[in-house]
Amino acid sequence: MPDSLSLRPKETVADLIRRHRRPLLPSPAIDAENFRASAVALCSAEVAHRSRDFQRVERALGLTFDRWLEPDCEQLGQFSHEAHAAAALVWLSHLQAHESQKRAPWSGVPFRYWLADERTGWLSKRSELWSGFLRQIDRYRATRGSCELT
Repeated sequence: MPDSLSLRPKETVADLIRRHRRPLLPSPAIDAENFRASAVALCSAEVAHRSRDFQRVERALGLTFDRWLEPDCEQLGQFSHEAHAAAALVWLSHLQAHESQKRAPWSGVPFRYWLADERTGWLSKRSELWSGFLRQIDRYRATRGSCELT
């Protein structure tokens, strides 16, 4: 993109987008009573803000990205707290899919009738997925104030 006459000759498209991004979205604290729902609302708002702000910068700079060929283009110039919010949503989707096995097992056998090994395995996998979700929420909180770019 930049030519040799540019003031920033080594600037990439991602650098250009980063310079025009607005980092912070006002957000409330995560509610302790309904932690999962408020964390999902907050992370979803961050991801939506990233998308809208990227589209704003894309229009302002006259850039065009083919969403079919570059489906992850909105990650260009994203802030680290936005990346952690998106990762938290991915962990949560895996957690919810895993929890659905207990509520409506494909085998048709209720959880209370599962073998002890199956229940233990299910609980350890749930614990792993839940801790991954919490870890991303903690990383989101830690990086929210600094607004570092990824």
